[in-house]
Amino acid sequence: MNENNKTDDSQDDDFISKTQLKNEAKALQTFGKELTELSLTKLESLPLSETTIFAIRDYHKQSGNIAKKRHLAFIGKCLRSEDADAVKLILEQDDFNNLRKQKSIASNDELIEELLAQGDKKIQELLQKNSTLDRQKLRQLVRNLGKSPEGKKRSSAKQKLNQYLIETKTS
Repeated sequence: MNENNKTDDSQDDDFISKTQLKNEAKALQTFGKELTELSLTKLESLPLSETTIFAIRDYHKQSGNIAKKRHLAFIGKCLRSEDADAVKLILEQDDFNNLRKQKSIASNDELIEELLAQGDKKIQELLQKNSTLDRQKLRQLVRNLGKSPEGKKRSSAKQKLNQYLIETKTS
């Protein structure tokens, strides 16, 4: 009788309730919904099978809410055979890289404002901190930004200066 109890305990450890299965399926559907918002090139760079990518692409072709809900269930079913954790990890790393890039752009915005306000004094200070900067190119980019009128030309000049600062890692 003692032996029967031991086998029952091991079966209890492997037991997964219906609620738990439903919650896991719902989580995969939610993850599938997030994947439908990605671009096609991003989807193809993820370690997903062709069937799953095709199902995700077809989601947008569905017109009715019920059809979309049913298709999300199908995407969730396809994701069961995929390594969802690996895909999530790749997406999180990509989000982290985007966040880091946005922070560097924000810190460069402050630096650009200082460059416009202080001019050659700030340029000289930057050149002392970072020897990889080219004085002539930096002065030209700052001068072009200062001269450019508001609008597309100004944002383009600011973007060029920002890109140069990111490339040389001055922030």
